[in-house]
Amino acid sequence: MLKNRPPALTNLYRKLETTVRGFGDVEVVTRNRYALFRTTRIFADLTVMRDALRVVIHLGRKAGTPYFIKIVQGDSRVLHVALVRTAEDLRMIIPFLREAFDLAVSEE
Repeated sequence: MLKNRPPALTNLYRKLETTVRGFGDVEVVTRNRYALFRTTRIFADLTVMRDALRVVIHLGRKAGTPYFIKIVQGDSRVLHVALVRTAEDLRMIIPFLREAFDLAVSEE
């Protein structure tokens, strides 16, 4: 998934995965350039792009914040899309990742 990617992007992905795994029992499923983060439910998914990590966070509410480039109302979740290019970008979305994780755990 991270093969032939810039070192800065690889480091960002590793920080994101380490942070999410720190929330609790998280399974990370990867294939090609995609990753799913789940407990028994998917709470976030990720696509490795050329210059960014495209992170989709599955929340139970609409979060109005400038960090998200797209917000889509799904059947049972509101999907929030963020492009993570820097450590600061990652820091901004961590509370939302935690909220999505907590929601997924509460529904187990």
